[in-house]
Amino acid sequence: MTGNMLVFYDAATDIDILVDQVSKNPPRLDARDVEVVRAAKAAEGEVWSPRLLPYQDWSTRVEVDGCGEGADGGGVDGDLLVVGALGMGLADDERERLLARAAEQRSGVAAAVSPGRMDDGLRGALRVRQDEDGYALAGVDLHRLAQAAGRDDGLVVRLPAFVDGVPVVRVTAEAFARRLVQGVGVRVLAVPDTVESVGAGAFLALSAQRIHLGRGVRVLGEQPCDLAGVSPRLARRTYSVDVRNPRFSARAGSLFADGGAELLFLASPYATHAALPDGVERVGAAAFAAGCEPPSVVDVPATLARVDSKAWDDAVWRCPQRTAAHRALAKRGVRLAGPRAVERDGCWYDFDDEGAVLVAGPPAPTSVSKRFAVEAAVRAAAVRGQGAEDDGSPAHADGASSAGTASQPAAAPKDALVLPREVEGRPLVRIGVRALPFAPETLVVPDTVRVIERDSACRGTKRLVLPEGLRSIGAHCFWSRTLEGPVPIPASVRAVGEGGFEYAVCRLEHTGSVVHVSADQLLSCFVGEPLDAASAGGGEGAAANDRPDAAAAQPALGDEEGATPEEKASAREGASPLVPFDFERYDELLRSGKNLPDRLGAVLHRLAVPYRLSAETRTALVGYLREHEREAQERVAREGDRALVEALVDAGFIDERAFDRQIELLRAANRTDCVIYLMEEHRKRTDSSSREGGAPSARERFAL
Repeated sequence: MTGNMLVFYDAATDIDILVDQVSKNPPRLDARDVEVVRAAKAAEGEVWSPRLLPYQDWSTRVEVDGCGEGADGGGVDGDLLVVGALGMGLADDERERLLARAAEQRSGVAAAVSPGRMDDGLRGALRVRQDEDGYALAGVDLHRLAQAAGRDDGLVVRLPAFVDGVPVVRVTAEAFARRLVQGVGVRVLAVPDTVESVGAGAFLALSAQRIHLGRGVRVLGEQPCDLAGVSPRLARRTYSVDVRNPRFSARAGSLFADGGAELLFLASPYATHAALPDGVERVGAAAFAAGCEPPSVVDVPATLARVDSKAWDDAVWRCPQRTAAHRALAKRGVRLAGPRAVERDGCWYDFDDEGAVLVAGPPAPTSVSKRFAVEAAVRAAAVRGQGAEDDGSPAHADGASSAGTASQPAAAPKDALVLPREVEGRPLVRIGVRALPFAPETLVVPDTVRVIERDSACRGTKRLVLPEGLRSIGAHCFWSRTLEGPVPIPASVRAVGEGGFEYAVCRLEHTGSVVHVSADQLLSCFVGEPLDAASAGGGEGAAANDRPDAAAAQPALGDEEGATPEEKASAREGASPLVPFDFERYDELLRSGKNLPDRLGAVLHRLAVPYRLSAETRTALVGYLREHEREAQERVAREGDRALVEALVDAGFIDERAFDRQIELLRAANRTDCVIYLMEEHRKRTDSSSREGGAPSARERFAL
């Protein structure tokens, strides 16, 4: 390329010096060296708007006010210039002299600002569209620019400021389409001062380490950044802005608007403990880069009022209370902590009037896809020959970083999390919102905890120990779908939110019932309103079932079948029920079988403890067992106990017809206690007269 240096390779010069150099003299291009995309207009015969007349050239119009010969005669009297000259009283020779003088002046100005011409290989690498106020940059083919520079990474790209003397005032959203830029690494991209508007997402597919905005930029659409979603993969993204720009500014690589009040982009990558810049009032929706490790803790200035980005919602936000940002983030479910928060063994704890609160548990384990992506980046860097020395390119920086990460042995995650009873001398009374989205295989909650707030999914947990004394479990907790059951739910629990314990088998300790939880939240059978943070320690509103409206929502227990003596006494005294489960709705679910992975096991467990089980429902459940008799009998022999066998005898499933088959299966499974019970039950039901006549007893028939 001669005359205009649109692109060149430089991996050694300091990036700030490069930005200062390339922003001073932006390129000026000739219109013959770019591809001009014409704006669409109506074809012949089309009418886009009924209010507009069809387009016609003045040269083709007929006589105007009776002057000239018209189009067919070849005259020019229909031209606007001629009409205007006649209206001002100019003669033909005087008009010609003025036109000649204007042509000389125009040629002189054009010679003064004449743009350089490109080599044949670069002509058409840029596509522009002519708008009313100038040109809009509609396409930049970085592949052709990289071919001219002889490199495909570490490039410095300067966008043109003028095309044939007309300023480039706009960068469209499709200017850096993925098909035009993929595989080319840019170290610096300089936007000239003439550009006033940049379309949303224009830099999304661009692998640019530094983007410089000129002083003329007034409108900048959201510019999301995915460091891992571009090719080559980026290690960092920073911005710089001309100091004369009245709308935008940059500080330490971060992009701001309105004098620093709005954070548009925070320079990446990010430390484990990040802090938002002072004075920021708003955080834009694309302020945080994706494709890199997010921080685990974010410090928030007191001036912050709104956060539109949700990329870091899994982090712990240390935010002062009673601020606009605290209220907005709390409403969104972000894990919030105050300035007194402390970190212990990878978990974050805060404090309130009642005691300590678990804000965030241990970090999530590294996923298989993430490990694969890191290893793939290392292999790609090795293939590109960037393993020996650092050439300063963003691709190499990322490869070196990834290689360092991959070479270090990852610490083995703990397979158990036992939460402490005290933190800083204060009892742990509450597990906060979304405190445990992930948890190890074993989770032990201490007996000091009274409330588990919503959205502690505990993905990865297999063994769960909940303490007696726990009062409330929030919505969408413990839905890892890997819990090994039955999971004991303490008798002290009075409320369980919807969506919890998906696909889990739970034991309600208050009644001894074993229930199977559906994965459909609309079919949730748990009842009760979870406690809020203010009622964690008891007192007024300590439990939802302590309120009169909650007591009225469930029927009295005194006359229910299967009610315990304690419940009957509690009902006679007028106390509210303590079981946070709707058995009537659960029975309907068993009869329909919707979204139950183990309907047979659920029916057997329901008949084993017929708490609040109506006669009609019991008959229907026994009928279902008879439809699957062989499978049910094998299940009883393999997993059942004496209590289940007794319940099935009382329900009528094990009768004279099924007696022999069930006895044989129990003997094969070495269930001696069940065999003895069935033989004794059979003996009691055998006619005494038949035994006096010499018939063998059941004990003799089935002696071991």
